[in-house]
Amino acid sequence: MVKSLSKNLLSPILIGIAVWIAGGSFASANESTPVTNSLTTAANSDLTTEEIEATQAIEIKPGDWAYQTLQALGTKYNCGNTPTGTQTLSREQFATSLNSCVQSIEQLVARKPRKSIKKRRPTPPSMVAPAPEMAPPPPAAPLPVVPPAPVEPEVSQQDLDRLKQLVQSFSTELQAVDGRIQAVDAKVAKLKDQSFSTTTKLVGEAIFAVSGLAGGPSTATRNTILSDRVRLNFRSSFTGKDLLLVRLQARNSNSFAGGVTTSAARTNMARLGFEGSDDNTATLHRLQYQLPVASTTKVFVEAVGSEFNDNYYTFNPEHQAAGTGAVTRFGRFNPIYRLSNEGAGIGIDHKFSPGLGLALSYAVPRVGIQGVPGTAPETANNPGLLGGSGLFSGSNVIFSQLTVKPSDDVSLGLIYAHSYHSAGTNVSGANGSNFANNPFNSTAATATGIPAVLVPTSANHYSLAGSVNLSKELVLSAWGGLTQATQETGGGKADIWNYALTLAAKDFGAKGNTLGFVFGMQPKVTSNTGLIGGAPTNRVDRDTSLHIETFYKYKVSDNLYITPGLLILTNPEHNRANPTEYLGTIRTTFVF
Repeated sequence: MVKSLSKNLLSPILIGIAVWIAGGSFASANESTPVTNSLTTAANSDLTTEEIEATQAIEIKPGDWAYQTLQALGTKYNCGNTPTGTQTLSREQFATSLNSCVQSIEQLVARKPRKSIKKRRPTPPSMVAPAPEMAPPPPAAPLPVVPPAPVEPEVSQQDLDRLKQLVQSFSTELQAVDGRIQAVDAKVAKLKDQSFSTTTKLVGEAIFAVSGLAGGPSTATRNTILSDRVRLNFRSSFTGKDLLLVRLQARNSNSFAGGVTTSAARTNMARLGFEGSDDNTATLHRLQYQLPVASTTKVFVEAVGSEFNDNYYTFNPEHQAAGTGAVTRFGRFNPIYRLSNEGAGIGIDHKFSPGLGLALSYAVPRVGIQGVPGTAPETANNPGLLGGSGLFSGSNVIFSQLTVKPSDDVSLGLIYAHSYHSAGTNVSGANGSNFANNPFNSTAATATGIPAVLVPTSANHYSLAGSVNLSKELVLSAWGGLTQATQETGGGKADIWNYALTLAAKDFGAKGNTLGFVFGMQPKVTSNTGLIGGAPTNRVDRDTSLHIETFYKYKVSDNLYITPGLLILTNPEHNRANPTEYLGTIRTTFVF
């Protein structure tokens, strides 16, 4: 930033120096080019009574001497922030424009070299040797025409005198402008000194929610709760194109035990989109490095916190964010994106063209036993747990997604994943019914609290998804999915289906607000041939539960959003014996 004038901005001494420099560089005042009519007053004459009154006025009007003089100087010397000639200015506003013009003219004077005063001695005619007679040279080829370089205007003595008069008349206001600029410079310098890193940016999000459950079976918890989730993301780049993401998280949002007739288990069908509890203990939730290996290819390496939905497009753009999208877990996106389960992994995202892309990932999810606390360690770094762990011996998932964009308003996706669950749990990504997540496990538990039978399970997951911009404000999205699970120790098979249709009305009511709807069916087991102890498991969902959700994101500011939402869940756990549940929440999200 060009330093502003000193405390006594352009005092008579400084103007005198500038005048001396200009006098040695350019023609004298009598030889200078005539200037605009407002500058034609004699250079050394005193201000007239009209000029004095104009410069002492509270407001400077377009017809005033000072206004016309500054406007003429600004036009002639290309000063920035020149008055338009139509708007009345306060003395402070006028001084700001004047300060800008003074700096521009100072730079012009400083860039002009002084003319040399040394004169060459003429050579006597007698000492000049006659030129030898030579044949006339051949005509030269015409040279290409080169456009002349732009010529900077010369600062005349008259203009410098006029500028001096303006500076003297507005010296008080100019000092105030200089003080504000120095204060800003000091704050900028302080921020630079106190910055903890030149390569790292802090992005944070804090969610507070009041939620309550009504309806459901008599064993369901109906208390109103206050929950929270706070995330601090440290985003570092070392080349300008790569990204190291370190996320710290603290949360305290517990599940409602709705739709299940036993107190030993909880449903996944009434989960909030930001749900999870660490008793507000700060943990390292995500550690990821993104590296672009080409302009169209990006590689992801994640030691913890792998989530496919964070890395790849989910075809539900207005619903997917936990802090500003749908209020429920199922309403955010297809359950297939949940299979990585915040574990470790590696992935690649390649764009063949703007309308065609392919994503591939391998992840080691967190292995846990549903309903048994403390049994969800990260298995990528664990040498032995529940019959296998580590990178390749335990639970894992291979994920792929083909994205096609026929136009800017249409996105289509074909998604496939193969998963292996060493404990037979979370087959549907902790969405849907208990049977959908544990199709072959026995619900009976031993004295230690661990289910009596743990059945390693593999599964193939297929999904079709799409999103269409019906207009600038309306976005329609949908998905359908089939999971075919296999009982590794008994050969049983299970089919698990899910689907959803979502609609988002952007800028509804005001710019930045969103009205959203979700209608669908959470993962449901439609057939199951699994065996436990040689007997059929009978873990089939006989009825159908419908997920009906609405929410309204209200934008208070760029950093604050309030979202009330309501979930109506018919036949919880796909069981008509369970009364309809109503889950309401008011989510407040701070972004910083």
